[in-house]
Amino acid sequence: MILVAIVTYNGLKWIDSLLQPFLYDRDQLEIAVVDNASTDGTPDEIEKRYPFVRVLRRPSNLGFGAANNLLMEEVQAKEQYKGTFLLNQDASISAETIRALADYSQQHPEIGILSPLHLGSNGAVEQGFAHYLPEPPYHGFTELSFINAALWYLPRQTLLKVGLFSPLFHHYGEDLDYAHRVRFAGLKIGFLPHLTGQHFRPSTAISDEKTLRLKQAYHLAEAINPLLSPLLQFYRGHLAPFGEALLSRGNHRRSLLKMARNLWQMRPMMKLWRQRPPLDLEGLQRALDRKELAPLLLFVYNRPKHTARILQNLLQQPEINHTPIYIWSDGAKGADDQQAVEEVRALCRQLPKAQFHCQPTNRGLAHNIVEGVTNLLQTHDRVIVLEDDLILSPYFLRWVNDALSLYDNEKRIAHIHGGTFYTSPKLRNNHPLYFAGSWGWATWQDRWQELWDPDGKQLLQQLERDPKLYQRFRYGGFMDFPKMLRRQIAGENNSWAIRWHTSLLLHQKLSINSNPPLVSNDGFDGSGTHSGGGGRYHTAVAPYPLYADPIAPTSEDSEAYHILRRYYARTNNKVMKGWYKLKELWQRYFG
Repeated sequence: MILVAIVTYNGLKWIDSLLQPFLYDRDQLEIAVVDNASTDGTPDEIEKRYPFVRVLRRPSNLGFGAANNLLMEEVQAKEQYKGTFLLNQDASISAETIRALADYSQQHPEIGILSPLHLGSNGAVEQGFAHYLPEPPYHGFTELSFINAALWYLPRQTLLKVGLFSPLFHHYGEDLDYAHRVRFAGLKIGFLPHLTGQHFRPSTAISDEKTLRLKQAYHLAEAINPLLSPLLQFYRGHLAPFGEALLSRGNHRRSLLKMARNLWQMRPMMKLWRQRPPLDLEGLQRALDRKELAPLLLFVYNRPKHTARILQNLLQQPEINHTPIYIWSDGAKGADDQQAVEEVRALCRQLPKAQFHCQPTNRGLAHNIVEGVTNLLQTHDRVIVLEDDLILSPYFLRWVNDALSLYDNEKRIAHIHGGTFYTSPKLRNNHPLYFAGSWGWATWQDRWQELWDPDGKQLLQQLERDPKLYQRFRYGGFMDFPKMLRRQIAGENNSWAIRWHTSLLLHQKLSINSNPPLVSNDGFDGSGTHSGGGGRYHTAVAPYPLYADPIAPTSEDSEAYHILRRYYARTNNKVMKGWYKLKELWQRYFG
């Protein structure tokens, strides 16, 4: 079986030329479409006219690569597929040709990407394809360094060896990056000239904006090109864009400088991408087979920009279509923030299928979280909790659902946390700690009902009866959590997290934390009610899937504890606090 993967976005005018070739011949083929939130009725018409096509509707535009990844993962996980054929919505090919490509590929396992000859609407070689061709004539398989992904056959072994499209790219450049990785894996790229497909790409002038996006995608692909040395990666990906910008003038210079800054700011994400782990096929199969997903509880207040960002992050999650969503919106404190609160609520109401709870007055984050989590866990056995100032990896929901399922029966584990800000290469992917991080977390009904204690005074008394545990909770004095608990008792803060954190420690309940992080907190930009600025906890989030460790741990990871302690020692001193304060002021007045 070959999975024909098609990504559509407002492609109504092409669906007949795209799908009619499969109307009477689909032998050995399964046709699947991922629709990127079309507004012209494309998925409706496909389902109406071509009922044999499997349509996956996405609530937002994932881009070409991420949308194709949804189907490419199926090919990775299921041995029934020999491979996948990536077919652009503005292209056309016969079923017979796809089968011929697959047969040739099976006979030549050294080929990683195989394509037919791309013809344009006039029957001549398509202009974009011709750009990469050597001089004719062509005899049999013709190797190239690159072929655009309009008509690609990828054998399953390529997907297992090379992986998926990189989520660092949204629309342009993902095929160039993939071609680099295919060649790095020792596989060939090429086409068969006796087999043809059509690509109806219009030959229109390219706008300045598109030119800039193409240029950024090219430099990004070079910055992570595994065929290049680190020095060349740095030069082509970062120095060259800055150099080009400095040699330009006027608006063009400003645009190029912005592009160069974007690439520079992506360096932490690029580093994570280079360090990605091998494919976890068992984890992937668990994710694809999982029928029930934990409900998501999102807390929002008066930050429209932050809210818009996390909503967009959520819409990028592969699991979002099947995730029950509950939104808890706090009320305004007064006339000054009423408009911002209403803007946030208007944004949230656009989220498909979300259940919405609006507080009539301002109750504060702690009250809302305790009430919201408690209420939801009366009808559900687990919950995922997010706040509006978080930045999510596209695979956060996948990891947290995997962890909730695998550790369900391991009662020593009470908390799942994706916001690991104390990153280190020495950390295990899923490390257990007596640490209840609150940035992208989850728990179970039985743990919350057993462990949640609103009485901070009682918790402190229990803690003080155990001097060893008390000192453990101070992290060598570098993060004095007992002091934070005293402030909560005195009414100087109203933290729910410190009480939950303390309760877990007292009952010797562990938290599972991801490495690298799948959540980053951006609320320390000066916008939060109780947070300083400087972005002190901001980290890059994993741009690839992570899965939980099937072996449930039963004790704290001592190395992880010392890494966290050293992190607090390094960042929670007067010098660093002063530095973060300066960053906050800079962001406030110049950012």
